[in-house]
Amino acid sequence: MSQLRFKNFSDLSFIQRVDKPRFLVPLLEPHKAYFQRQGLDVTTLRNGDGHDRQLLEVFTKPDEEMPSELLQSLYVLDDLADEAGHDRILAEAERQGVQLDGILGEDLSPGELAIAVHIKDARVVRSAHDRTIFRKIKNYEEYQGKGSKRLTLKAAKAKCAAVEADLAPWFESKNRSRACEIYVYEERDDIKFEITHGRPYRTDGSIDKKLRRSRVAYRPQKHDSVIYDTRTGVLKLNAQTQGEKDLYRKAVGKILFDDADYFPAGDIYTLAPLCKAKPTIALVAGVDSARLTEIWIQVDDEQGFVQTSRAYSLIAAAEKYGSPNFAQGKIVRASFLIKYRSGGRPRKLELRPTNVAIYDRARDGEPAEEFMRVNEFLKLPKP
Repeated sequence: MSQLRFKNFSDLSFIQRVDKPRFLVPLLEPHKAYFQRQGLDVTTLRNGDGHDRQLLEVFTKPDEEMPSELLQSLYVLDDLADEAGHDRILAEAERQGVQLDGILGEDLSPGELAIAVHIKDARVVRSAHDRTIFRKIKNYEEYQGKGSKRLTLKAAKAKCAAVEADLAPWFESKNRSRACEIYVYEERDDIKFEITHGRPYRTDGSIDKKLRRSRVAYRPQKHDSVIYDTRTGVLKLNAQTQGEKDLYRKAVGKILFDDADYFPAGDIYTLAPLCKAKPTIALVAGVDSARLTEIWIQVDDEQGFVQTSRAYSLIAAAEKYGSPNFAQGKIVRASFLIKYRSGGRPRKLELRPTNVAIYDRARDGEPAEEFMRVNEFLKLPKP
């Protein structure tokens, strides 16, 4: 097995900071037989006992016999062993109604808290980790609902099993197995569906410690995301294939809105305002500055010519040099760098009409949406 690259469990100082008897011993003891084969008795670990480098070696350079449960736990805990993970774990425990008696109020580092909660109730940590995965997704296709009906979290949860049952046959027919799990929760104005399903079967060649060649077969997991905006009635989809996106769009429409075509393919975004004689960019509350930095212009001819232009500010460049000519053809993609009042460096907002916008929704959702609306890039009616 190749070397594992963790953020924390690959850091010697992190291992030294964790209280071994209190946290590492109960975490690792269920797998003590594996560690014994590595020459390490994890039941006798003590702080300052000199075993830190041995643990680092096992964590980062495991052999093919490392238990999959241990490996999965290390990955999950590694992602949550920081300040952001600390807060997500506490929020998830509160959401699930799990009491953290004996943990809260203690002076624990984020890594120690993650391990302590994992030992007490691993479901809390795994759910927090799953939600972390979905927060990283920024690329969604969006579809406007046809009617004024609005979905509620209660209705979504009540029909969640029916949506799973509707999706399963399609996954099975595409060699992905019938396995399909959906986790539904509400965050501000969004109802979020986290969909976990199988991917096509995968095989890898491997070599064991005795240099014998063998074959490892397994079915990877895939995590997709569906978001329903209760304010605008827009459905936002992230999935790997167009077939999966169409599947989710139709299943949500059929089961939750009694109409498989409730979210028809149609325009959500437009870049037409950039084609004005002198395009301008208006600022909104929450946005300190914004500039157009990239643009793709597609010319309607037999060559399929696409002109890509980049500059610190393309609007300023066009005024100075007369190029690019925004009216030369159809603008099919544009990127903006926006300085948000919330802080940090300017962050990218990319639009790909008719229904794709890429930006950090968790961090910049409201001001980015208002920016697009005021500049007429977003075609939805104002709520």
